[in-house]
Amino acid sequence: EYELEKELDEFRDLMEVIKLQRPDNELPSDFEIDSDDEDGHVGLFKGSFRIYEITEEEHKKAEKDPPALLFRNLPSNDVEKVIVRLYVIAGMNLTPLDLGGSVDPYLYVTCGKETKSDKANYLTRQINPEFGKMFEFNAQLPRDSLLEITVYDHDLIGSDDVVGSTVIDLEDRFLTWKHASCGVSKQYIVDKENKDFWRDSVKPIGLLKKICVLRGWPQPTFKGKGSTLRCYVNGSEYKIKYFESSRTKKSPEDKMFGSDEHRLALYVLHELGVVPEHFETRTLFNKDCPGIPQGKLHLWVDIFPWDRNPPPPINIAPRESQKMVLRVIVWNTIDVILSDENFMGERMSDIYLKIHLEGMKKDRQETDIHFRSLTGEGNFNWRMVYEFDYLLAEQKLVTYQRKSIFQLEKEMIKEDFNLHIEVYDYDIFSSDDLLGWTEFSLVAMPPPTKTAKECTLKVYQAPDDERISIIDKKKIKGFWPVYDDSLGEKELTGKVELEIEILTAEEAAEKPAGLGQSEPNENPFLEKPNRPNTSFSWFLNPLIVFKILIWDKYKWYIIGAFLILLLIAFIGLLIYTSPGAITTNLFG
Repeated sequence: EYELEKELDEFRDLMEVIKLQRPDNELPSDFEIDSDDEDGHVGLFKGSFRIYEITEEEHKKAEKDPPALLFRNLPSNDVEKVIVRLYVIAGMNLTPLDLGGSVDPYLYVTCGKETKSDKANYLTRQINPEFGKMFEFNAQLPRDSLLEITVYDHDLIGSDDVVGSTVIDLEDRFLTWKHASCGVSKQYIVDKENKDFWRDSVKPIGLLKKICVLRGWPQPTFKGKGSTLRCYVNGSEYKIKYFESSRTKKSPEDKMFGSDEHRLALYVLHELGVVPEHFETRTLFNKDCPGIPQGKLHLWVDIFPWDRNPPPPINIAPRESQKMVLRVIVWNTIDVILSDENFMGERMSDIYLKIHLEGMKKDRQETDIHFRSLTGEGNFNWRMVYEFDYLLAEQKLVTYQRKSIFQLEKEMIKEDFNLHIEVYDYDIFSSDDLLGWTEFSLVAMPPPTKTAKECTLKVYQAPDDERISIIDKKKIKGFWPVYDDSLGEKELTGKVELEIEILTAEEAAEKPAGLGQSEPNENPFLEKPNRPNTSFSWFLNPLIVFKILIWDKYKWYIIGAFLILLLIAFIGLLIYTSPGAITTNLFG
């Protein structure tokens, strides 16, 4: 991270920059001191002074035969028409100006008298914004030598505030022999389909010849062919075999690289110290807070002569997120701890699961309830479907949220692509008990086990090279353990059998699937779970409760008791009616 001027001694290899000032009594009444320069200079002089000694004999001959000049092959005094391309990648640690500690940034760029604003595309609440913007100007040097990049904070009410700005002197970069006008690539690639295609308007040999002219050296010469190729620059010898000892003569990559001479010239350029391809980090300052950094910008600048057929600009627009769909099928749970006790004194749990993606807790989905599990086993066959935006290159999930009720616009938030799984015990008269949970990255998943018996907490100790990316695997099924670490140490509290599948939005449309077991119930078809008779809600099914708790266990006792009671009633009735019947029969 650097500013190019500081790395290259302010480009003073050709000239010095001297501030021009006037005495205070000669300053006009309307003159304002530059906010970035307290000494109030009124202009700049760019040039060099050299005093060098000559002998007395040379002095006598000077009028007829002037000595060789130190300043040779100077740049032309004519106006140089150039194309300036500014690439702003991102901002970093911008000073927040809004309530809530954020900023809504956009870029405003000035080159000479031409200005370009990106206000229409301001970003919402981004202290570290990804701009990904390119600004192109047709400029004339030295008239349009200053390029000013300003970051503004967009406000819905009132004028926009300046976060900070930075100024780049284009003329210094264009004139230096180190070729700071366009960073020089490490490789000379001529394959236009390759992302590292040579993007300068001048080829390596042309650049080397230009540098030799600017430095007053003889033109470079090449001798030999293939591995014996040599280049001579200012008395130094450079051999291609020293730079390409690892490359084979018949490498399949040879077609994408340029000729041996151009490649050797490129190696020589870097040995001489040209500016390589780069991006620089420039500090933003605000005149209202002199000397205090207001953030940084990652950027680079390309300057091409207008008549040199400059290459097309590079697309640095931020990567767009891709619409994706994650499907999670909860098949079963095994060995879930039993947290309740029924009327008969048996341990049990009413098991269900909640699952959500990182940053999407509001979209959390849950299964139905497996009531009265006496063994920790739960059967579900329940599908959950999550739609989300995903940045494939960054492996991040993208959400858009308002962090406060006073926030008018949603801001983009990048989240880790993690899956959260929670196993609960359902309670009617109190809050549900969280029995166990787990969380893991879907791009570095611990490999599941094929059977519940193999499923232990060691699953999460898998080394990085054994972990699985759902992006690559597309679909995976198996058992993952859940645990309770509320006391500091992880304790195994159950095992969950899941099937996880990721699809693009287009693939999901071709293979529809509904939530739970609802329609369209396909891809795959989910049958109703085969649960034991005890799995139901007791308060909603009192007759079934009576059957399971009393009738199934004590039906013979109940039938026997009923027959005994019936017999007793019959005998009692017989005793009660017998005297009357006997009297009637005896006395008529």
